[in-house]
Amino acid sequence: MSAQPPTLAHLLGAWTVDPVLLGVCAAAAALYVWGMVRSRRRWPAWRLASFTCGLLVLALVLLSGIDRYAEELLSMHVVEHLLLILAAPALILWGAPVRLALSACPPAGRHAIAGLLRGRAVRLLIRPAGGFALFTLVVLGTHMTGVHEAALRNQTIHACEHAACFWSGMLFLAPLLAADPIPHEPSAIARFSWLMAAMVVMSLPAGVFLFDAHVRYPFYLAPARVLHTSALADQRSAGMLMLVGGGLAMGALAIVVAMGAMIAEERRQQRRDAHLHGNGAAAHRAREPAGI
Repeated sequence: MSAQPPTLAHLLGAWTVDPVLLGVCAAAAALYVWGMVRSRRRWPAWRLASFTCGLLVLALVLLSGIDRYAEELLSMHVVEHLLLILAAPALILWGAPVRLALSACPPAGRHAIAGLLRGRAVRLLIRPAGGFALFTLVVLGTHMTGVHEAALRNQTIHACEHAACFWSGMLFLAPLLAADPIPHEPSAIARFSWLMAAMVVMSLPAGVFLFDAHVRYPFYLAPARVLHTSALADQRSAGMLMLVGGGLAMGALAIVVAMGAMIAEERRQQRRDAHLHGNGAAAHRAREPAGI
């Protein structure tokens, strides 16, 4: 237990080594770079940067001092979960790893991936309603019940809580960001609406943290005394962080979705104009007298 407040130096200066997590991140990065080398078309550098940043955020959340202080302050736990459930999944998904795999694999591999995407299980998992239901279950289940108190006292439950946050964020955001090809891609309005609904979900535990007159997680009482702070005041800070931070994150994602939809519509219009222009030119040539 630390007796020092969570300054930036303490958060970024205390790291742990998890061979499994580091191995998974390294393997994912290596496969991504291999895919870029094998890709049949030029792969955007910004997608590589996004995917890499997503892996770095994942490592930052789980290996730096953020994870250690999340066991001592609820406010730091909220920061950890916002990064784990929104930031890391969004950055990884914007890297479009499935689209890259389709571009890099040989025909047999592309056929296998396409078949998997058309499978019933995947089609059910990446539906916006299913992702939203899982996101809601995780956000409310880990903050409105005794699950988080149990996670603070048991490392296995804590690891499962982290995994649930990350994968619920991945499944919720995958059809909404739509960077990878998915069956039945939702409209821009539908994606915007799901993000706004998720903002409402996150505001529920935020409101409880802000206005509850009692400390919801007794585990934080002892660390708060060591850090010379109030567990209740920290709980209210956690509520404000979840309300403002979650709202800003969802708002930013909604803006990106809206901008992406406008750019896609502009490109479709350009293709339609080019098609009409080509048909018009062909018709004009057909009307010209022979021999002129």
